[in-house]
Amino acid sequence: MLCVHMGGYDSFYYVGVLMVLVTFTAILPLTALQAGISGILLYAIYAVPIVLFSEPTTQSLKFFFSNSFFFVFFIAITVLQCYEETRVRERECRLKVEMDSLAGRLSYYAHNLEAEVERRMKDLEESEVRYRELYENIIDIVLLIDRNAKILMANPRFYEAIGIPLSQKIEFSFMNLVSDPDITLIERMISRLAIEQSVKDFQFRIKNRTGKVFDVECNAKCIYKDGDLVGFQMVIRDITVRKKLEQDLIDSYKNVQSARNATILGLAKLAEYRDADTGAHLERIREYSRVLAVELSKNPSYANYITADYVEDIYNSSILHDIGKVGIPDTILLKPGRLTLEEFEVVKRHSSLGGEALKAVEAKIDGQSFLSLGKEIAFYHHEKWDGSGYPLGLKGEQIPLSARIVALADVYDALTSKRVYKEAYSHEKAMEIIVNERGTHFDPDVTDAFIALAEDFQAIRCHMIEDKQDDVQQEGCAV
Repeated sequence: MLCVHMGGYDSFYYVGVLMVLVTFTAILPLTALQAGISGILLYAIYAVPIVLFSEPTTQSLKFFFSNSFFFVFFIAITVLQCYEETRVRERECRLKVEMDSLAGRLSYYAHNLEAEVERRMKDLEESEVRYRELYENIIDIVLLIDRNAKILMANPRFYEAIGIPLSQKIEFSFMNLVSDPDITLIERMISRLAIEQSVKDFQFRIKNRTGKVFDVECNAKCIYKDGDLVGFQMVIRDITVRKKLEQDLIDSYKNVQSARNATILGLAKLAEYRDADTGAHLERIREYSRVLAVELSKNPSYANYITADYVEDIYNSSILHDIGKVGIPDTILLKPGRLTLEEFEVVKRHSSLGGEALKAVEAKIDGQSFLSLGKEIAFYHHEKWDGSGYPLGLKGEQIPLSARIVALADVYDALTSKRVYKEAYSHEKAMEIIVNERGTHFDPDVTDAFIALAEDFQAIRCHMIEDKQDDVQQEGCAV
């Protein structure tokens, strides 16, 4: 109403209203919406009384619209200002909340970090104490050497083993302690260590200050600093006692083997001594069997079957092939003439007698035994590839390989040796007979191996002839 009394449409009262609007928005933290509503209300306070109670004229309307334009303009400016101020206040509020949260987290982490550092320092100290105790009390030698093998650090056990005072400063190379024959081994080990990063169970010998040499086993690994190889850590264990026990065990095993082989040979000699004409028959048989087995092992079909142990076993057990002859009467076994059918049937029993005897012995032995081959050989060395042999008439690969090998070796030796009922054949004649029996009497593979070893058979035969003066003329061996 004041606006109406002051001139209505021509009144400058709107200036006061504008001042109120500006002051109002400047003092109060209004949002854009609140500022807009406040501006509209103030404009209504200005405009409604004028419109309702004043008489409009052309001039007054111009002033009214002009004032209204500026009023609306100021309202818009005020709304924009409040909008920006609201955004700033919200951003400041968020930042404050984030700062408070970050400060809280930093305080939490700082507290926990201090506790974690304290805990880890304690663990590190305990670890160092444990490592020091282990380092000083371990029974093994612990060394740190550089890339040139110079000793950088050693535990007390090293000083004790080498025989130098603990207070003495180490100023020598590890190579000075290595036994002379093993220096090249250590040089290769260090070269290998630099490539493979670690070496385990490497055995060599070292010597102490008095010159005593002892066996050691070494585990070593590389030491790096800032990515560069600076040296090696070595853990060395004295295995002198262990090596001695191993050697004693090996010697004991060799003694047992020697005693076993001597027993086998003595047992086989029981049959051979009854026939003075057989000479070194057993020694030749096992040599023939050995070289045949080795030659057959080169054949892919037998490579996985004929191992080094197999060769050794057939060498030792082949001499038992005729052990059953101890059960054949001398009147038949040493008869100079042709045997009757009945006598030959008695002789044929020797394979079964020998096989059964070895089978009975084998049953008393736990685990695999060389007697398994001996039993096979005794039973089946008179079987033939075509099935016409005895005692069971086995054919082809039904016959154990060991028996097929000894069968050829036995026939070759029988052909080239003098007997009460015949003279010795030459090597060439014996070869001819055996080759003609390939695939009938003898295994084709074994026969092929024999052909490849013809010179070896001749050399073995000539080397083991006992009475060369008598045999040279008949067998063609050089004196």
